[in-house]
Amino acid sequence: MTTPPFDTPAEPPDIWYRILSHSVAAPSPLNTQPWSVLIRGPQSLDLFLDTNRFIPRIDPTLRQAIISSGAFIENLDIAAREAGYRAEISLFPSGLPGGSLHPDHPVARIELSCDETLVPDPLFPFLTARYTNRRIYTAQEILAETFSALACSFDQQFTSFGFSAEPPFRKELAGYLREATEIELSDPDRTAELLSYIRLHHKTGKGRQDGYGSGELGLSGVTGWLSRIRLRMCPAGSKTRCARALLIRLTQKQADSAAAFGWIVTKGNFRHDQVRAGRAYQRVHLTAASLGLSLHSMTPILELYPGMEEPGQKFRDLIGIPDTHTVQMLFRLGYSVPGSPSKRRPVEDLLQAPREFNKGSGAYPPAATS
Repeated sequence: MTTPPFDTPAEPPDIWYRILSHSVAAPSPLNTQPWSVLIRGPQSLDLFLDTNRFIPRIDPTLRQAIISSGAFIENLDIAAREAGYRAEISLFPSGLPGGSLHPDHPVARIELSCDETLVPDPLFPFLTARYTNRRIYTAQEILAETFSALACSFDQQFTSFGFSAEPPFRKELAGYLREATEIELSDPDRTAELLSYIRLHHKTGKGRQDGYGSGELGLSGVTGWLSRIRLRMCPAGSKTRCARALLIRLTQKQADSAAAFGWIVTKGNFRHDQVRAGRAYQRVHLTAASLGLSLHSMTPILELYPGMEEPGQKFRDLIGIPDTHTVQMLFRLGYSVPGSPSKRRPVEDLLQAPREFNKGSGAYPPAATS
């Protein structure tokens, strides 16, 4: 067997650490990183959602958390291939869930097997280089061949990519996105939940390994400094109101600067559709990174918050998809000055307590499937 193309040769279970160190670079809502893993054996792992990292006001149906799990799985698959392993991925091995999810049931089970015939994925170098750039984008146009590369970047069943760079389309959608942000932040509990992960008073995450600061939000340079000063000067009882107004204005500027908008659509809206959408979105984002293109998800308009029905329907009419399909991700595309990736938790923080090892059989007991 040839040596896996990491810095040094490694065999499982150490290989899991190396693979997971790339998996954790996946995007997630508010950079919550809602994942945990259980290593069931040297070449077997279960991926779970971490209930302690849910954002129930912003993501009440866990749709965004499941999509982020799909992005995590895509990173894992690419990193395993780079190491010379094929990742056999079984979604919801305890049975397909309905609307609710059992916290003790894995989202996916991954089994590794050595495969000397594997060709490394060209997107591997961008796993840790990819990040969400929330800054204002330039007026540079996106070439048609770039959109073609994005559309061809994934092959997920019943999942498609759409886009538009037409100025009237962009202007109309930007207005809907501002309205959606106003609706999202009209609820005090949603606003408080969001602000618990966005540290507007700090340029970065201030030592935390989740969420992000004002710089990563897109408030950089003099603009970011002035925004933080204004927030500090707000009266104590008005700080949330000031933060809400700041976020709405920023959304408007971000949307207005988009060179194009893109979206990921699935034919259904079951949990496995959401996982596929996450994998497709991650490949689109990684491909964008490989082409020097910035990408920023803008998804409040996709949520079923009270009052979102009207702008949500206007958006669906604008892109012209049937009611039988679901828009899982919406994002702006363009070019911008470089930003910086949000921090990630170390791999050790994702690991669940190991199950008792059965020395007699040389294998871990099977994961619970009750």
